[in-house]
Amino acid sequence: MSACGDGSTDSSTGDADASLFPIEVTDQRVGAGESVYLENCASCHGPVNGPVAVKPASIHGDAGHTWHHPDRLLFDWIMDRPPLATLMPAFRDTLSDEEVAGVLAYIKSHWLPEIPER
Repeated sequence: MSACGDGSTDSSTGDADASLFPIEVTDQRVGAGESVYLENCASCHGPVNGPVAVKPASIHGDAGHTWHHPDRLLFDWIMDRPPLATLMPAFRDTLSDEEVAGVLAYIKSHWLPEIPER
């Protein structure tokens, strides 16, 4: 999720059930997402609130840019990689829809309360 684009992606998106969005932040999902994040994301993105471990990976906390994008787009970028990403792999063959939803819930759980309202 280190690249920003125009929101379009030329990979096959739309596989996830639309009822998954927006991602609901629950204690169970956050807990599961933390494990998946630490195992698959933190080696480059570092802790959610930074600093990043590998540039150009982005931080995902309130000081970062991730919260500017809708959940569905973030989900697609994790599954198929952001359009401008050079290092981030696609996770479609690695993570399930629910694991990605958990990662997003974990990230969102670190945002200031007013961020979802923006």
